[in-house]
Amino acid sequence: MTHSATRLTIDLGAIVANWRLLGGLHPSGPVGAVLKANGYGTGAGAAATALYGAGCRHFFVAHLTEALPLRPLVPDAMIAVLNGLWPGDAPAYADEGIAPVLGSLAEIEEWAAHAHTLGRALPALLHVDTGQNFPEVIEFRDRRVAEMGERLVV
Repeated sequence: MTHSATRLTIDLGAIVANWRLLGGLHPSGPVGAVLKANGYGTGAGAAATALYGAGCRHFFVAHLTEALPLRPLVPDAMIAVLNGLWPGDAPAYADEGIAPVLGSLAEIEEWAAHAHTLGRALPALLHVDTGQNFPEVIEFRDRRVAEMGERLVV
């Protein structure tokens, strides 16, 4: 009987090369790395370490629980949590220097109140809804897809 094992090798050099390529295509500002879901399976810690070593200083994750293990690996980098500020989590974000992406007035108010309590400004990003999920936008999209004779899977 033959036994086989599957092995996946992550090419961190290729990840860094892709980040550099994107940086070259976008010369007007920094290019960050999204490391949600364990770096999309590449290993967020290893990917963050490689990218940080190459000069990446902007990282994005989905949840605070993904950001916390990265903080010691990228000590002076911006880490932003895309899924916003959960009620009561402001101290953890502030203590670790992690920026929430604020998407509601309640999140903005909580973050501002915590900054006031600390007596200092706290970093944050603002999520602006582009309207892509408004009914009229969806209707327009569906109409255009039908006119093109295509099928859209959402």
